Amino acid sequence: MTFRTRGIIVLLAAAGLLLGVGVAPVDATPLPVGGSLLPVSGELDPTGGAVVPPTGVTVPFASGGFSGTLTSTVISGDPSNALGGLTFTYLLTNDAVSSNAISRVTVDSFTSFMTDVSYQTPAPIGSIPPSLVDRSTADVVGFSFLPTVVPGAGGVLSPGASSALMVVQTDAPTFTNALAFVIDGDTVNVASYAPLPEPGSFCLAALGVICLSAYAWRRRPMA
Repeated sequence: MTFRTRGIIVLLAAAGLLLGVGVAPVDATPLPVGGSLLPVSGELDPTGGAVVPPTGVTVPFASGGFSGTLTSTVISGDPSNALGGLTFTYLLTNDAVSSNAISRVTVDSFTSFMTDVSYQTPAPIGSIPPSLVDRSTADVVGFSFLPTVVPGAGGVLSPGASSALMVVQTDAPTFTNALAFVIDGDTVNVASYAPLPEPGSFCLAALGVICLSAYAWRRRPMA
């Protein structure tokens, strides 16, 4: 991610905060597909529940410019999860020996599920909350750590820093192995967890592939 790209994201986010358009409140409604929000304040969640094995393991990662760890945890029975499903938490650290800051982490895939995305408060002193949260049309949830002048709106995850606990509450009943992507110039993938897509999602995806294949076949040049 270039400095110019970061600047554009920050300016758009700040404008949305000041004008009250383009972003959703952090704790008002679930984060929809294609939506974004400015987490200028966190939430108390998760407030309880049980960690589902084998999650909760800290996984190291390294690239040319940075190294660190990602701890991905799945919690069932979280009383604060109004969506009624599993709660996913992610804790990101940037090693003190890294040469680069970390600007973003994304997790695949929350396809077909509702999400309420925030970070946990109170956060440990010195931890960095995300400055922007988004959900792409491909149903990838992303947390950005970008320079900002907005009080309480997070900042850069510099070498030696740890993030606040990032929280994604869902209506998903089950989970599966997934990949997270840690980004700043370099990109490195890390083992993580995300909701298990429902069978209906696979059927719709398969139907889409079949329809596209049939269309391409009908449009092929005649011999």
